[in-house]
Amino acid sequence: MNIITISRGSLSATEKLSEKISEKLKCPVVTREDVIKAAEKYGIKETGLGDTTFIDKSPSIWDKLSDRKKQYLCCFQASLLDIALKGSFIYHGHLAQFLLKDIPFVLRVLLTAPLEFRVDTIMKEGGKTKEQAQSYINLIDERREKWSHFLYGVDWKDPAHYDVVFNLKKMNLDIVSDLLVNLASSGEFQSGPESLKILKNLNLAAKANISLQQSTRTKGSDVEIEADADSGLLIVRGNTPKVGSRMWENDIRNVLSKVEGVKEINVIKSVISYYE
Repeated sequence: MNIITISRGSLSATEKLSEKISEKLKCPVVTREDVIKAAEKYGIKETGLGDTTFIDKSPSIWDKLSDRKKQYLCCFQASLLDIALKGSFIYHGHLAQFLLKDIPFVLRVLLTAPLEFRVDTIMKEGGKTKEQAQSYINLIDERREKWSHFLYGVDWKDPAHYDVVFNLKKMNLDIVSDLLVNLASSGEFQSGPESLKILKNLNLAAKANISLQQSTRTKGSDVEIEADADSGLLIVRGNTPKVGSRMWENDIRNVLSKVEGVKEINVIKSVISYYE
């Protein structure tokens, strides 16, 4: 089983590269739109963040939407992991690698190129003038930087987030696709029993988090959930105030007990004071 995520700036080459790899590995290509559509059953539309035009909003607006952000990420991750549990796929889009960061066999790819190469590509493919192409690139880069900081607090262009980085000015798509297919076939990027278990555990934890964020009693809860899908155990870690600690725990338990596959809930509390 293979999972490959491909991130890029404004280059259209990502779609073409994904199709080339898809043909060679005989697995489907998945886009952000596909995941958003599949996540509708989890209520992702309620967050309002599935609309790509939302990234035009200012960060001051985003700061007021932390609860919606949590729900969006949980819904998107659960849907993405649902797809992963069905088998190999190639994801091209933006930032999905951060939601799959705990899965060891995922091959994370970044496509890059010098500015002048990107400008020339957009001029040829989009029929834009040089000034229009530069403005478009600046806009896309700014939006994606804001989006990555809002959702994950990271610089998505940092090569440390990826396993391989390709400069498309020096390497054509045929060479890149061959290299990625060879990498995907190596032992480091092949799934095994343990990695598949991680997939199932993350999937259950994401669904548990969705339930917490959708309940009026637990919405906005700042907790970490560790799941064991085989046993149905959830370990919930979070801060709770001295006043209302028992009610907080009861609400957590009541909500999570209704999640399919959950059989046992272990709540580990770190009690804090309102005055700290």
